Amino acid sequence: MKKVFIMICMLTFTGMHLYSQSWLEKIGNRVKEKVVQKVEQRIDDKTEEMTDKALDKSEDSIKKAGKKGSKSASSEGQVGSRQSSDASYLKYDFVPGNEIIFEDDLRGEQKGEFPSKWDLIEGNAEIAQINGENVLAIVGFTYITPLFKDKNYKLPDAFTLEYDFLIDKHDGEHSLEFMNDNNEAVASSLFWKDNERFLFSWNLTENERSSEDSYSNTPGWHHYALSFNKRAIKVYIDNKRVANIPNAAARLSKVRFFARGSENNSVFHIKNIRLAKGAVPLYDRLMTDGKIVTYGITFDVGKATIKKESMGTINEIFGILQSYPSIKFSVEGHTDNTGTAASNQTLSEARAKAVCEKLQQLGIEASRLSAKGYGMSKPLDTNATPEGRAKNRRVEFVKK
Repeated sequence: MKKVFIMICMLTFTGMHLYSQSWLEKIGNRVKEKVVQKVEQRIDDKTEEMTDKALDKSEDSIKKAGKKGSKSASSEGQVGSRQSSDASYLKYDFVPGNEIIFEDDLRGEQKGEFPSKWDLIEGNAEIAQINGENVLAIVGFTYITPLFKDKNYKLPDAFTLEYDFLIDKHDGEHSLEFMNDNNEAVASSLFWKDNERFLFSWNLTENERSSEDSYSNTPGWHHYALSFNKRAIKVYIDNKRVANIPNAAARLSKVRFFARGSENNSVFHIKNIRLAKGAVPLYDRLMTDGKIVTYGITFDVGKATIKKESMGTINEIFGILQSYPSIKFSVEGHTDNTGTAASNQTLSEARAKAVCEKLQQLGIEASRLSAKGYGMSKPLDTNATPEGRAKNRRVEFVKK
């Protein structure tokens, strides 16, 4: 058995694909899967090690820059004041999918009504308002699911899912359940508001396995992000990766949201829900299109303040610039049509500048970046739907 294992490793790493394939077929699927998983894990570990080294250097430079202070008042106001909160996101590696397939910003919905972009499976959900902002309230024991025009719609082989959720004084649990083609639950992502326990379970119909971790349940809004790539699942709450499943071995076709509390009138609030088709690596997009169109860099409403969860995309852009010193980017901001043309033009310019400043803060020379704003003048899609508006709100990195 030891000799067989040595031969498998030699064949795998020397690239003799046809020969190694015939051997793997002979020794059976179980051994094949273990070898493939081991190789993939080593590649992932090496990639993560290289990324960590690069970001460790950036973290050191940020700490040194913080001691020296900001060179200008405007820079200090936009970047310096967020250094401490952003530092924990320097190794955040979640990058949203590059094709938005479901977006609900809850805009235009009426308070107390059932949200128009959702379907009810059981229970009750309605539009509520918190600080004047529309949010989705999942009440009592409730299941809801995104509503697609095609009722037979299935999630793609690779996708990402994001939303914000509120931790308040009420207890309760919240989960995502993923169904297979036969509408059977095959994976569940579960956490509780009244403690820091997070649990991800998969293959629920047979040989159930689970991964458990903790998360910060401090009062206020938190960000949930999940990526699925054929069989691998990663889950993040805020800046922490709380689940890393290399082989879920299940087809995730549909998703439904579930919430419940100790009382029938318990409420779980969520907002900014987005599903996107799986991400093509940013560098591949650059080589194909000569630019990178990103949706993962997001801002506070009507402001140029970069949200912390944008650091996954910014970190990947930083990695490209660091790996390829000859590349220079025109960083270009775009908005949807909310507001006036003049205000959107100013906003897009400020957002592009903020992204440049963030990359400079990480260690990229200012001469390699320029900022430009186009406001609402270059839409990629209609502004009549949430998905269309989401596609129009973007930051592009155009190679110079």
